[in-house]
Amino acid sequence: MPGEEKIIQSWKKNAGSWISLIGRNGIPSREVATNAAILNAVTALQPQSVLDLGCGEGWLSAALAQQGITVTGTDVVPELINYAAQHIKGIFHVAGYDDISKGRFQFGKHFDTIVSNFALLGKESVDNILPCLPALLQPDGTLLIQTLHPWAYKGLGDYFTGWKQGSWDGLGDGFTEPYEWYFRTLEDWTGLLHQSGFGHVEHTDVRHPQNGNLLSVIFQCREKY
Repeated sequence: MPGEEKIIQSWKKNAGSWISLIGRNGIPSREVATNAAILNAVTALQPQSVLDLGCGEGWLSAALAQQGITVTGTDVVPELINYAAQHIKGIFHVAGYDDISKGRFQFGKHFDTIVSNFALLGKESVDNILPCLPALLQPDGTLLIQTLHPWAYKGLGDYFTGWKQGSWDGLGDGFTEPYEWYFRTLEDWTGLLHQSGFGHVEHTDVRHPQNGNLLSVIFQCREKY
């Protein structure tokens, strides 16, 4: 089965376990740094409308909605979207990246900000969705992407773009069917974003507040300077 399909299959299989994990704040790196980092990055832009792309169970959508921001969320996993729709003030759609990039799903509106938080995991799906996003943004709108910091792989001697084996290790016994995910170097991420129509791309490192280890990177992307 192609890697893209395995990613979706795994998330559908583990959706219930994921909802439970997030509900008990079960990922330490998110609690100490990365949740606040992406939330602060979004709210600093003072958007009125946000598209949470690959929103999962919706923790970020919920945090934004609580600040009065109009939130639309999408995810390919029905169980995650159903949970979000039942618990969060917003509009939520079951829609995968291919649905959006191939025109099978259309929003009919533009957004001040689009955010994707640890949700761009494949190759072709990401290559195809990114060029579609400038057209979904308001003029001077911003795309924010948080992902695992590529430099974390430099020390492992594994710093090259390509498919890598993922793992649910450390998240509990309820998780099964790990999947491969597509890793990009920092340089390849930046190049892909430029090629996708974002002329201005900046990135911010997110570090562990106690030991200083790199946890993630946040890309801030606009069409123009």
